[in-house]
Amino acid sequence: MKNFRADFPIFSHNQDLVFFDSTATSQKPKMVIDGISNFLSQDYSNIHRGMYDIAQNSEKLYKQSKEITAKVLNANSWKEVIYTFNSTYALNLLAQTLRKNNKLQKGDTVLVSIVEHHANVVPWLILKEEIWIHVEYIDVDENYNLDIKDFEKKYNESVKVISCTHVSNVTGQVFDLTEIGKRKREDTIFVVDASQSVPHMKVDVQEIGCDFLFFTGHKVFANSGIWVLWGREPLLLEMECAFSWGGAISEVCLDGYKSCGLPDKYEPGTPNITGAVSLLKAFEYIESIWGYETIEKVEEELVEYFLEKAKGYPQMKIIGSTEVKNRVSVFGFIIEWYHSHDVAEILAEENIAVRSGKHCAHPLFKTRGFGHSVRASLYIYNTKEEVDKFFEIIGKIK
Repeated sequence: MKNFRADFPIFSHNQDLVFFDSTATSQKPKMVIDGISNFLSQDYSNIHRGMYDIAQNSEKLYKQSKEITAKVLNANSWKEVIYTFNSTYALNLLAQTLRKNNKLQKGDTVLVSIVEHHANVVPWLILKEEIWIHVEYIDVDENYNLDIKDFEKKYNESVKVISCTHVSNVTGQVFDLTEIGKRKREDTIFVVDASQSVPHMKVDVQEIGCDFLFFTGHKVFANSGIWVLWGREPLLLEMECAFSWGGAISEVCLDGYKSCGLPDKYEPGTPNITGAVSLLKAFEYIESIWGYETIEKVEEELVEYFLEKAKGYPQMKIIGSTEVKNRVSVFGFIIEWYHSHDVAEILAEENIAVRSGKHCAHPLFKTRGFGHSVRASLYIYNTKEEVDKFFEIIGKIK
């Protein structure tokens, strides 16, 4: 297994760093850092309506970023790719747009899973307060897989939106969302939070059968501030965006305005052009290492090694499945009698970076009776030697 650590400059400056916090954000390969630097040095300009060379170059790079993103997702067109500033904004944009276009009305139900990140819960709870919709939660089974029987029981005629994560940011469990896609009715909109799946695995919107999907760039090697909201073109064309100004409108009259076409009408204001370039370079980096197949192979080995090592540390209780299949290299765990912050601090003293707390998944913790947990999340730049160091420290916590 190749050591990809050398591709990431941060490790040359922090040689002893064991970065097990990639679920929060990924480190950046040299290709992305250089790509951002070159863009800012050579071609930086605002896009849309600039006739001069560097403006045209910026416009070209922005479009290329969307084209490669559409390719990664197996979307029908780059025009289905909308850039936003974070996942919370993406879901609020979508939720408020569904409301504006009467796709969600009083008495309708939104189904989410119990493991959702708050970004895929709170926007729907806001609509619950504002227009009196219902929010119901699909449970998970004993292995933390999505409980399809519970879904079928709750998927009644009032459900107009299903919004589910693809991979849990607490357990690392991969949900088989194709089962939802197969079962959804024509009158239901299916939304997928792919923030934890796109970094780790190939995601195909056609195979899943969803109508909208969103993920974050900074978790998949890109810079902060670039998020993707993908939607099917017929739905995007049919609706008017809840927010509009700047480049999202083609004409303003004294008593009204006219929206642009796709994707501009969903991107009001100046876009994050540098972030878009960073996402382009991030996906180019993935292509340069032979694609997602490489990432999945590396992670499968790390998952198997981590779980096998964990068997020797009974004080460490992993939240979720301990099976290698249907999971990515994200491990939430609890050590009895220790607060998660204390465990994280002990690890930090040895230059091992993890995350502690409730990981913006309070409904899961409340229903399962967990107060908090530590989360170790690995990525392509991690090694088995780092896993050994991690467990060496865990072994001292008794």
